[in-house]
Amino acid sequence: MEYRELGKTGIRVSEIGFGAWAIGGPTEASGVPIGWGRTSDDESLAAIRRARDLGVNFFDTADSYGFGRSESLLGIVLSRKRQDVVIATKVGNARSATGVLRKDFSKEHIFVAVDGSLRRLRTDYIDLYQLHNPTLQDLRREEIQEAMERLQEVGKIRFWGISISTPEEGVEIVTHGWGYTLQVLYNMLNQAPATSLFPIAKEKGYGIIARVPLASGLLTGRLRPDTVFAKDDVRQNFLTPRRLAEASDRVDEAKSIIGGTARNLAEGALRFVLANDAVATAIPGARNVHQVEMNVAASEGRLPEDVLEKLRTRLADYNFYQRHSIRI
Repeated sequence: MEYRELGKTGIRVSEIGFGAWAIGGPTEASGVPIGWGRTSDDESLAAIRRARDLGVNFFDTADSYGFGRSESLLGIVLSRKRQDVVIATKVGNARSATGVLRKDFSKEHIFVAVDGSLRRLRTDYIDLYQLHNPTLQDLRREEIQEAMERLQEVGKIRFWGISISTPEEGVEIVTHGWGYTLQVLYNMLNQAPATSLFPIAKEKGYGIIARVPLASGLLTGRLRPDTVFAKDDVRQNFLTPRRLAEASDRVDEAKSIIGGTARNLAEGALRFVLANDAVATAIPGARNVHQVEMNVAASEGRLPEDVLEKLRTRLADYNFYQRHSIRI
């Protein structure tokens, strides 16, 4: 496993991290699925242990992933060797008693939510506390910065960052100097951040966390236009048959470009993300040991420069998630 600096935090993180959304299991809010479907806690715990044993030290979750389930599973495993891992979680999504999902970045909510996350993670500090996809209007409220700075002062968090939906949001964030890290949707099918955001973020010393590096499963090559998702799988909300059909041509193109330079499309997709030196870590999801091992293998090599150039030239204008205004 290779390690990189997380911006100006001084923290070194594994270039392949562990995305813990899926292990939260089936979750619903406002009448729609917001999780990745049924999971086995035993398999999830085994996956976390295997990731740690293979050198993964960066684990990313959120209090809304299973509304506590994901954090609790990480806490069971990671609390035993707390000093060896970097734990990142998020705040800002709340579910009412009637099941309605709402955004809440108030100081009061942040202070209550952080204590819940600390309890579930079985730790007395969080390495990276992230705002979960706020709007720029949310961020312009000074109470957010005040809340995060207060949590740093009392030692409940080490650093704070922001998970964003578009590169434009990221540019304004780094211009204002809010936080220390950005979690950005970046992959072969959504390359816009590399040109519009990464250069300025790198210049300003921000740590970049690349989320959705496998494009919600599109870049595994297993999704086709006739794929039917389970009723509790969040992807049914945005990967419609029409969009799957549209994306499949680009996925096939990416696969043909990568060819034999990687063992499979997913490995090539992760190596593409890691080829950008602005990226500190990529956080593919994993529900079981096999998926962890497949993800970690991407750190064993690099794509040739000519392959990278073809992927950038021929796919850079696609930007699947931005094209369809998909915010996840």
